[in-house]
Amino acid sequence: MPRTHSPVGLEIAWSRITSIADEADANVARTAFSSIIRDSHDYSCGLYDARGNLLSQPASVAPAHLGGMTAAMKVLGDHFPFETLREGDAIVTNDPWIMSGHLPDIMIVMPVFHRGRLVAHAGSVFHHQDVGGHLGTDTREVFEEGLQIPPCMLYRAGQANEDIFRIIAQNVRVPELVINDLKSQVASLHFTAGRIRGFLEEQDLDDLESLADEIYQRTETAVRRGIEKIPDGVYSAEKLLDLGPDEPNVRLKLRLEITGDELFADFAGTGPQVERGVNCVFNYTTAYLLFGIMSLVAPFLPSNAGAVRPLRIAAPEGCILNAQRPAPVIGRTAIGQNIPELVFSALSSVLPEEVIAESGSLPLWWLTLSGQRAGGEPFVVGPMFSGGLGARSGSDGVSTLTFPTNIMNNPVEAMESESPLLVERRELLEDSAGAGRYRGGLGQAFVVRVPDDDTAPARPVVSFLVAGRTVIGPKGLFGATDAPPAAIEVNGQTIGWGRPYLLNPGDRIAYRTAGGGGYGNPKERDRDKVREDLLNGLISPQAARDIYGLDDPS
Repeated sequence: MPRTHSPVGLEIAWSRITSIADEADANVARTAFSSIIRDSHDYSCGLYDARGNLLSQPASVAPAHLGGMTAAMKVLGDHFPFETLREGDAIVTNDPWIMSGHLPDIMIVMPVFHRGRLVAHAGSVFHHQDVGGHLGTDTREVFEEGLQIPPCMLYRAGQANEDIFRIIAQNVRVPELVINDLKSQVASLHFTAGRIRGFLEEQDLDDLESLADEIYQRTETAVRRGIEKIPDGVYSAEKLLDLGPDEPNVRLKLRLEITGDELFADFAGTGPQVERGVNCVFNYTTAYLLFGIMSLVAPFLPSNAGAVRPLRIAAPEGCILNAQRPAPVIGRTAIGQNIPELVFSALSSVLPEEVIAESGSLPLWWLTLSGQRAGGEPFVVGPMFSGGLGARSGSDGVSTLTFPTNIMNNPVEAMESESPLLVERRELLEDSAGAGRYRGGLGQAFVVRVPDDDTAPARPVVSFLVAGRTVIGPKGLFGATDAPPAAIEVNGQTIGWGRPYLLNPGDRIAYRTAGGGGYGNPKERDRDKVREDLLNGLISPQAARDIYGLDDPS
């Protein structure tokens, strides 16, 4: 007979489970080797019940990773039936269509046993610094983008499959870094498994199923109540995304149908997949659609298996949001991270106080700089940075904040210590935000120089950037202005993004992200706030006078 849980007991148990997920997250931060994981926090952990359902996640998690892991659990269970797993097994894959949509994301999942039976799975996804392949989105097939790892056993009963480690090491530019991060990933899963077993002993539980089912049911109920607050109807939005100067735009289209406590999302009318590495697999699309909905209907509710039950999601096969093999997908952030904004736009008329204006913080600017030091030692660094968040009802947007993914600032010092490159400038950009009653967050300038002295790289540095908003700037809401587009410049000359660019000694490359759109009429902005922005160098005297209507901006 299933065990029942009192409200107090359930709260205690749930708090303990969430703390295990947070501990797993902190353990990764302490043990990872590469800056992209350790500092930028481009990784995610998840706890799953014995059936492969998502139970808990850390407070800081990337939506794509979480959605990808959740989808992957079902497929991995088909490849390796859970009832056949043994203690010490670990399954690995980076298949974009199984998991989170591009090859650098490698998932490892480990079964957890207690009192002789399978009780849970501990999983994690690391965005690894390198998986080989071509550095650029100018790819035509996924085969060009790096090493593909099908679902396979990385460990069997605690014994490492050294052949897989050798294959990975042979195919990446910085093998020691990647292999050490893989081992850190496995170590973090062992840590998590131990914490889960400790929790079950504390609670004198044989398994997690009755507790998990109660949590899923309560989560589903809360999400349904949030959806019910939206008036029944059909809400639509579409947007054009630019892929850079002289590139064709991509059309995204979304139709939301609300019926009682259920929601149907349909991306029919979205443009077709393209021969460039910006396509999204359906798992990725689903993850960001769920994130956008949860942000509006249940923003403080953790995601688990119960959250998705009231939702149905559809995207035509072969469209850019449901790309089919072997489409190139390395830079899928450039497209897929715009999905939450589609949700906000569609529902802005009925939820004006919950939505935000468009953000220069999406898509995330993901930079890879690769080369050789003067002595021939290879280096690969991957700083990530963002523009400004869109303004909202009652609040300015936050400057240079990553959204909708949870990626942290990559310290300049880390980049300079792990490569010969120098960061000359990192600062907020004046007038980069959309104006409004509430101003958007500001974008930033990130300027990198290749040294031309005895520390100069042995060969040209490859700059590979996934970006966006370089032609069409983020739009404002309700009478506000749009933010200016972003830009990338090498030695003062504008270039596009996505294709690799060779940097020689003495070159300077400036990455200028967009700010967020404003909210409401700029002429209604508090005069003291306009003066404060002017004093702090966030807006120019001309903007204060011409856009905000400040009488004396001097």
